[in-house]
Amino acid sequence: MRAFKVLISALPVLALLLTSCGYRFTPLGGVVPEGARTIAVLTFVNGTNEPYVDVEVTKAVVDEFIADGRLRVVSPEVADLVLKGKVTNFSLSASAYTTDSYVQSYTITMGVDVSVEDVKVHKIILLEKGLGPVLTSSYSVTLGDITTTKIAKETALKSASRDLASTLRSRLLDGF
Repeated sequence: MRAFKVLISALPVLALLLTSCGYRFTPLGGVVPEGARTIAVLTFVNGTNEPYVDVEVTKAVVDEFIADGRLRVVSPEVADLVLKGKVTNFSLSASAYTTDSYVQSYTITMGVDVSVEDVKVHKIILLEKGLGPVLTSSYSVTLGDITTTKIAKETALKSASRDLASTLRSRLLDGF
């Protein structure tokens, strides 16, 4: 009987702690409004001199939302949310070389400006400036030619784009 009274008196305290801890046990957290189930990802604008960086970032962001599955990627005409972005910064520097002096890995610094609009109420729910990774990507090969350098650069760009997409998804859906 005493254990039952202790349990009953502890329940309000436990309920207060669980509701004030900041964690959410819902499928969508972060800044996504309740009822939003779809997102349109517009092609990122390339504000850099690096060709195709916008294509890689857009593809990585779309793939990230598809893999996550909490928001379905759709066309802008039927979307609850619309994500727009611009690649504002891109720098690439060699970080390792082969014995034949070809680049084996790169360090990429990339930044994007992103906004997500709730189109039902015409309100920006997420605005990030300069979001982006600093990433070193390695690609080990035995080739000793320019192909090594090209593959290393493509690998670094894809890795940086995936990292950026993961960060963006986390900010929107998880709130951090």
